[in-house]
Amino acid sequence: MRILHTIPGRNWGGLEFRVIEQTQWLNAHGHQAWLATPKNGESHRRAVAAGLPVIDFNFGQPWRWGTIRKMRALLLELRIEVADVHVTRDAKALMACLDLTAVVRSRHTTQRLKPGLLRSLQWRLGSDAVIAVAECVRTAMLADGLADPARAHVVGEWADDVFFRPADPDARSRLRQAWGCKDTDVAIATVSMLRPDKGLEFAINALPALLESGLPVKLVILGGATEEGAGYFDFLKGEAVRLGIDRHVVFPGYCENVDQALAAVDMVVVPSISNEAQSRIVPQAFAVGKPVVATRVGGLTELVHDGKTGLLAPPRDSFALAKAIERLAGDADLPARLALEAKTFAEAHLRMDRQMEATLAIYVKALERARIRSYLRMS
Repeated sequence: MRILHTIPGRNWGGLEFRVIEQTQWLNAHGHQAWLATPKNGESHRRAVAAGLPVIDFNFGQPWRWGTIRKMRALLLELRIEVADVHVTRDAKALMACLDLTAVVRSRHTTQRLKPGLLRSLQWRLGSDAVIAVAECVRTAMLADGLADPARAHVVGEWADDVFFRPADPDARSRLRQAWGCKDTDVAIATVSMLRPDKGLEFAINALPALLESGLPVKLVILGGATEEGAGYFDFLKGEAVRLGIDRHVVFPGYCENVDQALAAVDMVVVPSISNEAQSRIVPQAFAVGKPVVATRVGGLTELVHDGKTGLLAPPRDSFALAKAIERLAGDADLPARLALEAKTFAEAHLRMDRQMEATLAIYVKALERARIRSYLRMS
């Protein structure tokens, strides 16, 4: 199958990482896949570094005839069968190309779209299938009239094979030393872009109670700030200083080898307060065998089953986060039991091959529909 993925933005985050991984997987498994994205963006740089076929494409004015003409020429040149589009700008450009390709729209966030007739028509008529990255995303889209139930599917997050492999003990000791973690410290990781919706200040605010109880904790906040999130990064550092716990909080920046970082910590906390689907870090932590504490937000509860595959806490509640962390750290058996059940769940449901096979099945259905739809039938 010949597939085009599109990323209109220039920042880097979970959406972009997922699309790069999909493009890599498709090319490694007998398909031909390309990525169209602006040359001055982080996705373009990383795609080039990964040796992927990438096209410089500016989606800044998707409705302009110049943009549409360029996209149509690209689809014809590459003989694209399925275009998988990921935000609004690229979807608009592809709406004018339905006679050339099947269009799949992927939805990556729980943030609700404002319902309306025009938006509903764009989603229903402008795509042959919809992929939601969590069941809660699909449910909301159906409730808002933005998707046809028969053509709306869920393909959640996954963990690549590297996360299921045995950990490198040298990497663990090296990273803990770099973070200033003693052997006796309880190292807690958050892994995300540094944005307000990630709720990282609530993880920081959980530390004083833990330290007062005598628990030697070190919070490792892995991730970089977007241009828009620079002020939030400064706020987080200031919050740690204000609480007098800055020596217990580490900001190593963006992490390239997340599998090694996870192997070096004792648990993972996902303190998101909004816009979270399933979060990439949850299946990755499951695969590595690390216990997870997450908030009851979005699709996190679809993976973290309280007391089974992890622990759940209310959002915006530092006290509850602290209690869950303390419970894990103070129980000799609970972390191992949760980690084992989570890893078993990940082995069965969250491997990348399984999720990509499901994605391919959706592409096939979209292509079949494109060839028989009553409007702008794909030739």
